[in-house]
Amino acid sequence: MKKQFAILIIFFFSTAVFSQNITQIDSVTVAMCHSLEGMPIGDDNTKINTLFQKHLPDFYKELGVFTQSKADSIADKIYYRLQRNCNLFREILDRLEVNKSDWEILKEKPITKISKKDCTNFLNESVFYYKEYNGSIVNVLIKGNVWQETFEDGTFSKLVFISKTDGEFDLEFLESNNEMRMNFSVKGDIYNYGIFAKNESSYSIWVKSKDNSFASFKKKKKK
Repeated sequence: MKKQFAILIIFFFSTAVFSQNITQIDSVTVAMCHSLEGMPIGDDNTKINTLFQKHLPDFYKELGVFTQSKADSIADKIYYRLQRNCNLFREILDRLEVNKSDWEILKEKPITKISKKDCTNFLNESVFYYKEYNGSIVNVLIKGNVWQETFEDGTFSKLVFISKTDGEFDLEFLESNNEMRMNFSVKGDIYNYGIFAKNESSYSIWVKSKDNSFASFKKKKKK
């Protein structure tokens, strides 16, 4: 059932229904996260299956969903929003997949070890790439205030790039046709990032999750 990460996104049946239900979807992910926290130690796949079996049937009734295609679409959306809204769920998924990237879970926000000049150089590099958790390459182009990502399957994501101080920046989600990204985020979601280290070939960047935990990845110049 693993479809990931990194930090780490459906084929939703209509824009109107999506807009109407995102608050309800996020609400059920919070309830599911609480249920997950109360589960005894055991097999991770069994935990995930039990979690969805416990919460989804009643949620489908609440939304008036009676077709398999709509149920599957909502289940996908919940699966990805759970990764955004529940740190424990992300930790379980991480254990189920081999990390083929340089993503790391951090215990706290890292101390910045780079100069203002390094920060400026970072912002001036408009073409680069990073790796997904599964090892696939994401190419990034910054043009004006738009951060555009292109994935190996040809899909894309667009976000607003908002530069801040001391090497920190925000990305505000605009749109995507990538399965993971379009389910993980909704228009207007904002994610916080910061540069904290560099070497000859890459910059290390932290990203803060909704529950204030941190992960890091590396930005590399496109060859």
